[in-house]
Amino acid sequence: MDWPGGSWQNVATLAGTLAGAYVLVLWISVLVWTYRDIRDRSRDAAFQVVAVLLVLVFNLLGWLIYLILRPSETLSEAYARSLEEEALLQELEEQGICPSCKRYVTGEFIICPFCRTQLKEPCGKCGRPLSFNWAACPYCTTTRGVVAAPSASSGQASAQERVGGVLEEEGEEALKGSKGRRAASAETSSTSSGQASPMNRG
Repeated sequence: MDWPGGSWQNVATLAGTLAGAYVLVLWISVLVWTYRDIRDRSRDAAFQVVAVLLVLVFNLLGWLIYLILRPSETLSEAYARSLEEEALLQELEEQGICPSCKRYVTGEFIICPFCRTQLKEPCGKCGRPLSFNWAACPYCTTTRGVVAAPSASSGQASAQERVGGVLEEEGEEALKGSKGRRAASAETSSTSSGQASPMNRG
């Protein structure tokens, strides 16, 4: 029997060489894939070295062990998940929490609908809710009014008004008292004159 490569020993050698080359290429491919995969899943240099050595020493068996022990998500997937969580937390923060009852409220609320705690101050011009630390309204550009402390002149004027009011009340009371005394004296005189007229007749 004639073999294509000559004798069967040559054919077996060629087949073994091809099989070895295939296994070597497969081994290197798995090794490179493991290195790239672990680099995408972890920044720990020691863990990367252990993963590569595991596949380097045990070949396909080490690769199967690596598939079981590797992190469940890549760094990009973990970063995307963290962004989603941050977006969710930011949305919750934008909704806000009432400092009194700790319930979620929206940014448009002026008072808490649950405990009636004042959360923001309405703009004097457009009525939009403003934070207490804002110096101006960002919607209508109106500067927030600052309540001025009462001056000395206004205090004196108010004191004078109070004194004037007291004097007016005292004058009215005195006038009423004098009118009452006059009425009482008139009644007394009329009574005395009435008593004197019968005596004269007698």
